[in-house]
Amino acid sequence: MVGLDGVETINVLLEGFGSTMKWIAIVVILGAFIGEVLNETGGAIRIAQKILKWVGQKRLPWAMGLTGYIVSIPVFVDVAYILFQPITEGLAKRSKTPLLVVGLSLAAGLTVSHTLMPPTPGPLAVAAILKADLGKLLLINSFIAIFVVTGGVLWAKLFCKKFLLEFDKTSSSDLKATIETTTFEAKKTSILLDLLPIIVPIVLMGAGAFFKSDDLFGNTIAFLSIPMIAVLIGSAIAAVQFFQIKTKSSLNDLVEAAIVKSALVIMITGAGGAFGYVIRESGVQDSLGDFFTSLPYLGFILPFIVAAVLTTATGSITVSLIGAASILSPMTGIMPYSPELMAALIGSGAFCVFHANSSFFWLLNRLHNIPVSTLYKTFTPQSLVMGISGLLGVVILYVLGLY
Repeated sequence: MVGLDGVETINVLLEGFGSTMKWIAIVVILGAFIGEVLNETGGAIRIAQKILKWVGQKRLPWAMGLTGYIVSIPVFVDVAYILFQPITEGLAKRSKTPLLVVGLSLAAGLTVSHTLMPPTPGPLAVAAILKADLGKLLLINSFIAIFVVTGGVLWAKLFCKKFLLEFDKTSSSDLKATIETTTFEAKKTSILLDLLPIIVPIVLMGAGAFFKSDDLFGNTIAFLSIPMIAVLIGSAIAAVQFFQIKTKSSLNDLVEAAIVKSALVIMITGAGGAFGYVIRESGVQDSLGDFFTSLPYLGFILPFIVAAVLTTATGSITVSLIGAASILSPMTGIMPYSPELMAALIGSGAFCVFHANSSFFWLLNRLHNIPVSTLYKTFTPQSLVMGISGLLGVVILYVLGLY
């Protein structure tokens, strides 16, 4: 690797793997357990039925995009998607919509909030580095987010419906059996109780971003908002619900199934994190900084290009946002727009593009058994469309003089 010898490469790999695993491994297993309970008790189907009743089948992708947008402001993208996996699959079954359409619509909303909206870490860091006004940035990025979500959902609706997964081919027969076996229990169970294992972790994790103080209340919220603790509480709620509904499986069966299903996801996510660390530590960011600062005539779209190259190289949106802002911060005074608009350009570029060095790419691959070739034809171009859609929104603001 560039800038790293053999020993350093191994050390960076181990550091990247361990750093990724320390927060995601247990969360993935607990999230998978919640999913197993929702599937076993019929909760996923009941939630899917209710959502379809509220929004209708034709508006389902838009509802998923909006859901992802709201949920991912306080919650990590990977964690949120894992929590919503059973609902995503239940909605795909119930509505007879291809799983990729439903899943990638949700993914679009999740990644938009993660990339553009404070208080997620990336946008906050960009605002601090560029000395941008956070209130103005929030307004600008809220406008840009409309374009990005629209682009992502439209891509999923129009271009992903022809890609049928093994899940789609078997879900028709499974759906009838699932509904028949859960109809009686559904009448006795509130939809709110089904949602509690998902809602409670999201609320707890979100509370940590808004209640910050050094008193007992603040410290308690800080503890409960730790993703592992929040999802553990959600798992406990799911376990209580499991014992209230008669099923053929035991609690041990569901725990074992969750661990088995999570194992490969955890390993691949860790490997993605390790690879990303090697790329970052190899000096790619510094080399790109030297290269781009020597090309000031790229002008308007320079922040977009820098962020896009960093995302493509490292697979990390947060690294792309912070890296691009760090590279470009000395140029804020010479660009023909405000630091807030520069931050929006960086955010738009950070969507381009997700591929095999992104942990979310492999999360989709393992959770839904989506072939890598299919993800390259659907998820990767979707990220490009989202980035270009964001760029379009920035151009409109610039032309209108609202920057």
